[in-house]
Amino acid sequence: MKPFRLDKVLDYRKHLRVEARNALAAALADERTLLDNRAKVGRQKKTQMDQLSSFTRSDVINVEAAARRRYFTGQLDIQIMILDEQLAQARHIVELRRTTLVTADQEVKALERLRETHVAEEVASDLRRTEIELGEQWQSSNWKW
Repeated sequence: MKPFRLDKVLDYRKHLRVEARNALAAALADERTLLDNRAKVGRQKKTQMDQLSSFTRSDVINVEAAARRRYFTGQLDIQIMILDEQLAQARHIVELRRTTLVTADQEVKALERLRETHVAEEVASDLRRTEIELGEQWQSSNWKW
């Protein structure tokens, strides 16, 4: 049987598919980290807002502590905006990586189908060759002069 002439290309495409999977996994991990950080900062902001509202409910208002809470809440708002922007970028990267993986997978599957076709053709060719040889052997053994 003849070897499939595109075996090296198929191996290379499989390697690219593995790299695409790894890149997608890394992008998803980055997105998950950003989501976790966003949730953490959101909880911190909620805590600061709760403390600020408790200051306003008390009889004695500590203006300095309330001002610190407002300042820190503002800083947390800025962090949330930055994290939201980073999340948008991370989601865009995830979609690009996903598209790359789909393309790499399609290329591998196309070459695998070509390989299957090649193998089927080679098996059919071998079978025809064997039938011809058996037919010739039978004819030579049953040939009468």
